[in-house]
Amino acid sequence: AGVLLAISPFATQIRSDVQPLKTVLVTLFFAAVGMFGDLNWVVDHLALVLATVAAIVMGKMLITFGVAWFCGQPWQFALGTGLCLAQVGEFSFVLATVARGTTANPGILSESTFRLIVSTTIATLLLTPYLIQLAPAAANLIRKIGRRNQTIEPLQHALQTTELESTRETDADLILILGFGPAGQRVAGELLRVGLKKIVVIDLNQENLQIASQYGLRSQLGDATQIEVLEHAGLYRSRLVITTLPSTTVCRQIIYLVRQLAPGTALYVRCRYHLHHWQLLAAGADVVVDEEEHVGECLAKHILESPLLQLLLKATQKPETPG
Repeated sequence: AGVLLAISPFATQIRSDVQPLKTVLVTLFFAAVGMFGDLNWVVDHLALVLATVAAIVMGKMLITFGVAWFCGQPWQFALGTGLCLAQVGEFSFVLATVARGTTANPGILSESTFRLIVSTTIATLLLTPYLIQLAPAAANLIRKIGRRNQTIEPLQHALQTTELESTRETDADLILILGFGPAGQRVAGELLRVGLKKIVVIDLNQENLQIASQYGLRSQLGDATQIEVLEHAGLYRSRLVITTLPSTTVCRQIIYLVRQLAPGTALYVRCRYHLHHWQLLAAGADVVVDEEEHVGECLAKHILESPLLQLLLKATQKPETPG
């Protein structure tokens, strides 16, 4: 299910929606793991547990390192991958429980073996954050002492660094358009006309995203008031955020998030009612476009350019009285 959801356009929004549930389930998971463990048994068999943990971590690290290196990854990346994946997966609890069986129907694992599996699994899970922190330093050490590809490795590293920097430059200075209705489409059209093409559109309407694709723009399906959606769209690399959403409440939420996550990003906001103009400015928007003000200006302009104006002026002139 996770794989299928990951490749769908709803993936980012789904992750954002289930974030509170994820926190609850993670808490429940570790509480259940703690109930599985038996600290007294670990203390009584400490040497066995430590030896098993060391064997599992080293074994999984070497296997993963070997597979990654065989697939063409550099030594440092292969080692970092091995350290990050050196833990025992949580599914082992399920397998161990099934293999232990019940009192009425005993399985293939003895109680002592079951306790050993549970204890070592918990230990490797607790070690995982430290192994991940250790991975970059260990990778750099391997790169320094490794001499197998000494002549070409510096060149490869330079090419990789250049490619990474080029990618960062390409992804920098993004323009995020939040909401791609008629207003967002008009903004995007004008930006494209002057040559600004690094535009990412965020919208919950699939039809609007299809229009964005027709414009040749990158798009992200999601709720712009969710942090994960903004981060995935590239908020940290953006130079300008344009909010065309009509809701003042939603705009205030977006302003707050942008100012918290990317305070240096310029923020242009649509304001539907003049009453909320100063509220959005006070919330942190750089520019607020007041719909009511612009509607008034537009109506006045059309009236002044209309042939009806002369008729109205003539009708207001007083007829001359004969002398």
